Amino acid sequence: MDTTITNLEILPLGESKYLKPFKMKFKQNGLQRDWDCVKVMNSVSIFLYHEQKDAFLFVKQFRPAVWYSQEKEGIKTNEQGFTYELCAGLMDKGLSEEQTAREEVVEEVGYELKEMERITMTYGAFGFGGNMQTMFYAKIDESMKINAGGGIDGEDIELVFIKREDMMKFAFDESKVKGFGLIFAYLWWEKFKG
Repeated sequence: MDTTITNLEILPLGESKYLKPFKMKFKQNGLQRDWDCVKVMNSVSIFLYHEQKDAFLFVKQFRPAVWYSQEKEGIKTNEQGFTYELCAGLMDKGLSEEQTAREEVVEEVGYELKEMERITMTYGAFGFGGNMQTMFYAKIDESMKINAGGGIDGEDIELVFIKREDMMKFAFDESKVKGFGLIFAYLWWEKFKG
C-alpha cells in the first residue's frame, strides 16, 4: 500500500455526513461553562480469532487523520498513516448492532459468521464526542470464507493475521499503530478464552 500523499489541502470542515460539531452552554456548580462537542455515529467492532490458523485477524488501512498527526508531530515510520484495527463499522444503516457487525465482517474480511458473542459497550472521545461502540468476539475458520474482503467504497483494507504466540508482543509494539480497543479485546480474550 502506497502512503505517498500529493495535492494535500487542509480545509475548514463544512457539512459532514459523519461529524456534527456543536457547542454546549450550561451551568455547573453555579459556573457558566461552554463546551465544544462533536456528534459522532455509534459503531461496532469485532475481535476475530481464526481457529485453524491459531491467529487473530485484524484490518490494516490508511487513516488520513493518523497520517496528518504523524506528519505534524514529525513521526516517521515505514507505514505512515496506517493503522491496525479490529474489524469495525458505523451504525449508519438502521441495522441492529449484531447485524451491523456481521455485515462489517463480510465486507472487510470476507467471513460469514456462525456465532458471535457480545463483549461489552464502551464510550469514546469523552472530551468531545461521547459516542458508543459495542464490541463482539467471534471465532472464524476457512469454511466461513465467502469473499476476499478488503472493504467497500474504496476502503482498501488489508487483512493481517497475528499468530497467538506473537499477539502480546504485537499489542504493545508502538511502531504498529493501533487503538486501545484492540489491546482491550486481546486482554479480554486472554482472561476469558485463552
